[in-house]
Amino acid sequence: MLARTRAQAKCDGADYRPVVDLRGHTEAAYDRDLAECQQVARNTRNNTKEAENAGIGAAAGGAGGAVLGAIGGDPLLGAGVGALAGLVGTGGYEEATTEKREEKIVRNCIRARGYDILG
Repeated sequence: MLARTRAQAKCDGADYRPVVDLRGHTEAAYDRDLAECQQVARNTRNNTKEAENAGIGAAAGGAGGAVLGAIGGDPLLGAGVGALAGLVGTGGYEEATTEKREEKIVRNCIRARGYDILG
């Protein structure tokens, strides 16, 4: 008998749906377990650390931008542009790291509930 599998719909953070072998499980049970595991992953999101790191990136970008702006004749404009660049860059990195952590939580949670993860 061939193992039934669930197709992978998405790979981002807590919304991750691993491909699993459903042998010994119903699709309804998998859907319920997956929803619970995804909620566990969502609850672990640490937005405070993300915001803190984005603030540090903005401050560093602002300082660097002010120096470059002073060389070009407009330190305030340089500081604003640098702060925005630092905020966006740091926030994007933190989001990617958080999504990887959330996917890992979903995988581990599903595995702990007795599912074999195929992909």
